[in-house]
This record gives sequence, structure tokens and C-alpha cells, in this order.
Amino acid sequence: MEADYVIVGAGSAGCVVADRLSEHGFSVLLLEAGPSDGSLYIRVPAGVVKLIGHPVYDWKYRSIAEPNVDGRVINLPRGRVLGGTSSINGMKFVRGHPSDFDGWAQQGCRGWSYQDVLPHFKAIESFEGGDDAYRGRSGPIKVTPYDTILPITHHYVEAALQAGYPLCWDINGATTDGVCYSQMSRRGRFRESTASTFLARARGRQNLRIETGVMATRLLFDGRRCVGVACRRGDEDFIARARREVIVSGGSINSPQLLQLSGIGPAAHLRNIGIEAVHDLAGVGSNLSDHYAVPVTARVKDTVTVNQLRRFPWIAVEMAKWALAARGALTFGATSASVFARSRPDLASPDLQLMLFPGSFTPLLSGPPVLERDPGIRVSVSLARPRSRGSIMATSPNPGVPPTIHLNYLSDPEDMRALTSGVQQVRNIFAQKAIAPYIVTETGPGGEAQHDEAIAAYIRTSGTTVHHLVGTCRMGEDDRAVVDSRLRVRGIGGLRVVDASVMPQVTTGNTNAPTIMIGDKGAALIREDART
Repeated sequence: MEADYVIVGAGSAGCVVADRLSEHGFSVLLLEAGPSDGSLYIRVPAGVVKLIGHPVYDWKYRSIAEPNVDGRVINLPRGRVLGGTSSINGMKFVRGHPSDFDGWAQQGCRGWSYQDVLPHFKAIESFEGGDDAYRGRSGPIKVTPYDTILPITHHYVEAALQAGYPLCWDINGATTDGVCYSQMSRRGRFRESTASTFLARARGRQNLRIETGVMATRLLFDGRRCVGVACRRGDEDFIARARREVIVSGGSINSPQLLQLSGIGPAAHLRNIGIEAVHDLAGVGSNLSDHYAVPVTARVKDTVTVNQLRRFPWIAVEMAKWALAARGALTFGATSASVFARSRPDLASPDLQLMLFPGSFTPLLSGPPVLERDPGIRVSVSLARPRSRGSIMATSPNPGVPPTIHLNYLSDPEDMRALTSGVQQVRNIFAQKAIAPYIVTETGPGGEAQHDEAIAAYIRTSGTTVHHLVGTCRMGEDDRAVVDSRLRVRGIGGLRVVDASVMPQVTTGNTNAPTIMIGDKGAALIREDART
């Protein structure tokens, strides 16, 4: 197999790159380890509960026993299917705070300020409403507000206003400060992944070839230039050659692992696990950043939550709403409203995201979530700007052996302080008159956890990932950066990384929209360089 561009990974960014390059006449070979995205669980938004931990569609990665969160192993779902994690996520569409991208530029990522990336955010979406200066109208991905909002969500938003947070009319507008209703990547009754949007419109092009079930085992080099990819499908080994470039879009776990398996990474570590170092690049696999989130949960009364809607006869009504009107609980995403808050009043921008899900789950930290029977709500206190950093390191030359994933949550004491503030802020919202009459009791952390020490213990035992891993092939112009500002692997020709792993730090909010933006901007950089 041969093409101008070989893309490894048909995920949130890879599908975008394949579409944008093939529409401009380049030949593209897109390689995906997983299957097609035809499952109804993927298409129906509520099917996400069946996809986490799925033996076919999820890589089912797991962290090491994390020392700062009571030695717990954290499950890390990652999409192993066309569309990648955009096919199995909660569909929240959040760009992040403008200062996130200005911060990237200040760290040396030239051309990645908010004003630089805004045109690409607009180009990927189709949204009705908001300000034309910020919102896109004709992009491939349909972005929609919630069509069905349970009253408890309105109560939460009103309570947040009473607690002093400003109303943010558009979570993807000029700023994210304050309380806002969620927006989703959804068209009618179906999920909008990058496979069902960008890739779907590109499928008919003769210059695009899509191969599923293909594992990339290592990159191939001619001197210091990448020229192809060694691949395996079942028992068959073959080579995919790139006339121009290889683009790695495997995500924040698979991309650094593939580079390391190919000899690009910290040389001493590679030699220790039996891999010959092609290029000593110390930053590969380091700088892992993720949103650690702690649930504040409550039993509620006199209101409907998702917990009731899952039972008969409610579920029959919701199925009819979905089938006939593209509305109802089966169209729900992960959270219905968020408060972007500051853990300290002197901060210039929010460092917490307080995300409401109008339902509650059993306290289960492994396996898929299970809704409780009695009415309840859950607010996830997400550390939006964590200081702690982890790593992802290959442990064997065998590509079938998962890497060691060390999340290193709460290694910076400032992260615990911020999360403690977030828990107290949710409690303050729950005490407001708009929602207090519906609260029966706080079930987590619980009334007994009043002092910082007790809250900290709860944070260590109850927090988990919200699936926003980034940063392991960090972009920048310094010696620790893996890729430069044009996403080229430093020191190697013909090779780029285009996915969430290039983010210098995680954005303030859900990461799928920024990852899609990176795919769009990355493809533009590739096209520009092809013309020079």
C-alpha cells in the first residue's frame, strides 16, 4: 500500500485530517486498529453506557496503582473504532477557555493563540445561535443544545446564579465563565462523531483508502526520514509507504507508544526494554495531563431524574420520543449543565468545572456506570487546570503489550486545594433556595465530611478520570517538546503527530472539540507545507 499521506489512527483528529487532505487532491491511506462504527450503541447517544469497557470498541486501558489516590487502578476508556473516542464519548462539545490557547502561544506554540485557532473551531461546526464572530454555521459537525432538559437541570442553573456565578449564554462563545447549559455533537437522534461527519463525506473519494482492523507496529525510516509504517492485520504483516509524510493520530496513549516502539523517545528507557533508539527525544510519553474529577452526589425528591427514566414504563415513553421526535433521555450526553468556577478569587480564569448529570450512579469505580434506582443527581468537580503530570511509557518491543500509564494524580498539592474548594462550592449551590427543597441528603462526600482532611480523604478514594488525557507528545519549540509548532516531530523528517497528545496542557473543559480543531488546523499546516 502506498499514498501521499499515511495516517495512523482514524480517531477524533485522524478522520478530520483524512477528509481535509483528500478533498484537496492528495492520496490518503487511513489505518484504524478497530472496526467500523456501525453499531447502534455508537449511533444512539445513550448507548455510551454500553460502550465503556466494550470488548470490541474500547482499548480498555488501565493505569498503574496510583499512589496518591489510595493505590487505585483507574480504567481509561479509549475508542478503538472509526471515529476513535468521538464514537464512544459523552458528546459534550466544549472548546475551552480562550486563555488556554493564548497560554499555548505564550509557551512557544507559534500560531496557536485563541485568535489563530478560532477560525478552525468555526470551520468544524454547524451551530444555530450565538454570535457569528465566534460560531460556525456550515461545518461538518452539527452542534446542538439539549432539546430535552429535565427540571432539575434548570434548578441547578438557577441555584448557581443565586450563588453568584454569572450566566454564560453560550458555552462556546466569547468566554466560558459562569454557569451554562451544555452543547452536544448530535444531529437529531444520532451522535455526531468525526467518522459519521468528516469521514462519511470523504468515503466516496477515489484518493482515500480506509483500512480497518490494522495495527501499526512500528514506523519505518530512511536515515532520519520516516517513509512508512509496518502494519499487522490478523496474521498478515505488510508495509504502508508514504510518498510525502506519515501522520500519527493515535491519541495520547497510542501515539507516544508507537513513537517509542519505533525508536523515538528517551533513549535510555528504550534500550532498557530492548528497543534500538533511532532518535533520543526525551519528552515522548511525558507531560501526561488529565482532568481528575470528584463526584458530589445527592438523593433528591419531588423531581424526575434519569434514574427513574430508565425503568418501565418511563423507558418506553423515552424510546418513543427518541424514535418519533428525536428528543428525550436517549439523546442525553454526559452532563446537562456546567459551572466554570475559580478555586481562588484572584485567578484570572476558571480552574474548575462543576458538571451536572441529572442522575446518579452506584459508587462503582470499575466497569461501566450503573444508574441508581432511587432519584439522585451527581455533580462532577473536575480539576480543569491540573498541575500534576504523569507519563505513558512502552514496556516491551511487542506492540500488543499495553504501555505503563502513570496518571500521577494529585502529586501537586495545589490540585488537592482546588478540588476541596470545588466540593465546597457545589455544597453552596445545593444550599440555594432554587434547588435546596429538592435535596433530601448529600450522599457523597456526605454530611460527616466537613473538614478539609475528611474531604481530602474522599477526594483520594472517590475521584476518577473524565477521559481527557492529553499532552504526551507535547508541542513547543524547546528541547523537551516532541513536535514543533507545525506538529512535525523534532529531528525526524516526514513525520507529524496530529491529535490530543500535542496539547501542552489540558484545556478548561471537555477535550473532544479541541482535538477536532487540532485535526483541522494540522491538516491546514500540512497542506501549506506541501505547497512550499
